[in-house]
Amino acid sequence: MQANEQELAMALRGGLRGRFQASFHLLENAFEVLDDRMAHSVTPTEYETLRPLLQQIAQQLVSLRRLGEHAADAAIAPVLQQVCEPRPMELLGQLRELGTLLNEILVQEQLQATVQVEAEQGLPILLTLGDDTLLNGLLANLVSNSLAAGQPVHITLACAPGLFCYRDDGPGLPQDARDLLQRGMWSSRLLEQGGLGLPLIRAYASAMGWRLTMEDGPGTELRFALPDCTMDFGSMVLESTAAADTNLEQRKQFLRRELQPVLPPQTEE
Repeated sequence: MQANEQELAMALRGGLRGRFQASFHLLENAFEVLDDRMAHSVTPTEYETLRPLLQQIAQQLVSLRRLGEHAADAAIAPVLQQVCEPRPMELLGQLRELGTLLNEILVQEQLQATVQVEAEQGLPILLTLGDDTLLNGLLANLVSNSLAAGQPVHITLACAPGLFCYRDDGPGLPQDARDLLQRGMWSSRLLEQGGLGLPLIRAYASAMGWRLTMEDGPGTELRFALPDCTMDFGSMVLESTAAADTNLEQRKQFLRRELQPVLPPQTEE
């Protein structure tokens, strides 16, 4: 892909995300004003009657924001591999951080699910090429699918040299979902559901140069063959504590938003 085509693709992705984000903020602000006006203009009994509807609207706004971000990625999914520039990544540390954040969310939401990170004995780090943003989306979509399939569920993120394996002990993916994930083949059932999660998992992995295969057997098991990477640790720039804390909170907010469709409805005390 030529440089100008890359710029065009990134402009499309960024422009769509920006438009969806701006529209979401306008709707969110309008909803807060409406909620406040209703709380002060109707009787307490009437407001309590309307509150479930208001909560449903708030949850749908979050879903629309998530769908908008997915749509921006899906719009350039065919060229995402040419647009993305994978960089050196210490994957094991990233997965441990993501696992901790996911477990915090699962406990807070009182879901019967856990995430465990495993590393082959004697493997202190796992260097590969990747992208933090795409990794967030990849893992969030995988966990969302595991939760949607039913609970309780135990998810394992396993690492070995040159390999990342995602598996759960749930019922596993239907055959048409496996075909979509592995070969990009849509069934009539999946077209009716209209989900973007599985094709985005495929697109994110491809963009990072991670080769995806699936194992047969109980539960779901996806294996990602990782590209080789060499890293000059002397050239690494350490992140400040404040910046790291900010990025951690942003990452947690992103994961919560991605998991929102499978989380229990929010209620007010």
